[in-house]
Amino acid sequence: MSQIVEVAAVEHRHFGALVTIRVGAQPVRRLTPNEAGILSRALAAVANGASAEKQIFMSPIASDHEFEALAQDDGVAVTAPGFPDIFLDWTQTRVLAEALAGLSV
Repeated sequence: MSQIVEVAAVEHRHFGALVTIRVGAQPVRRLTPNEAGILSRALAAVANGASAEKQIFMSPIASDHEFEALAQDDGVAVTAPGFPDIFLDWTQTRVLAEALAGLSV
């Protein structure tokens, strides 16, 4: 993926299969495969100009941290309270969407 963003499939003893997203030094977000698919489609729609949304927000069921990305003219800023925003240009946003799609159901 990139040095800024890591996406991985993991097993959780209670939730089963999960997808984790690590963005920079921000906390890890844990998503169900279904949530990963939803987030993937939302990121891809914004990156490809198919959606005029300015905010992508998800509160994953298996995570202690929400996922929030604010759309800008040239990419998205992934935010987390108390941590620096991480900017992903459209190419990086599409790569993240594809990685999530590859681990979704």
